[in-house]
Amino acid sequence: MTNSEHAHDFAPPIDGLAIDDATQRRLFLEARSNTEFAEGDVPDSVIRNVFDLIKWGPTANNTTPMRVAIARSEAARSAVIDNALEGNRAKLSNAPVLLVVARDDRFHDHFSVTSPGSEGSAERLEAAPERRTTMATTGSWLQAGYLIVGLRAAGLAVRPYGGFDKEGLDNALFSDTSWGSIALLGVGYPSDSEHGAGPRKGRVSNDVGVASL
Repeated sequence: MTNSEHAHDFAPPIDGLAIDDATQRRLFLEARSNTEFAEGDVPDSVIRNVFDLIKWGPTANNTTPMRVAIARSEAARSAVIDNALEGNRAKLSNAPVLLVVARDDRFHDHFSVTSPGSEGSAERLEAAPERRTTMATTGSWLQAGYLIVGLRAAGLAVRPYGGFDKEGLDNALFSDTSWGSIALLGVGYPSDSEHGAGPRKGRVSNDVGVASL
């Protein structure tokens, strides 16, 4: 059974959405968390173009706290793989491109761009590092969701990973920065033959997930 056939049986497109059926399937139904990818690299320009699109998604105070590190060098790829949980290392090794999604605890330094006229807010955040880290983490997770959908929209397959030694990876890659890793993404163009994600698992219905109060 192909990805498309399985997706149609599992969850047909939703009537009434502004995007067409093919786009719904592409972004949500057929897309899988691949461990197998087509041969070939993903240029940095593709990742950068996706970032330039998804950065416009709404965030608290219009901030852009998420940062994306493209682990291109052998040292950077090794740092990502070596600090992953053992069960994730082979999967990450299969991905043509490894991305480290990070938060920037100094996101408020860019308020003149993202929030003109909020200089007072930047000063208050400068004096409150714990609140700043909380805001950076929350906002970065929100933007990470946008990033995954944006990468899918660019024709890429994406598998996110949360199981890794964040302190070890930060020491290896971000020791001289204000960045802190929150997630890993294995990225590449999808394989025509196999995604490696296994059978599609279920999700709760909207009766469970949505409440009218």
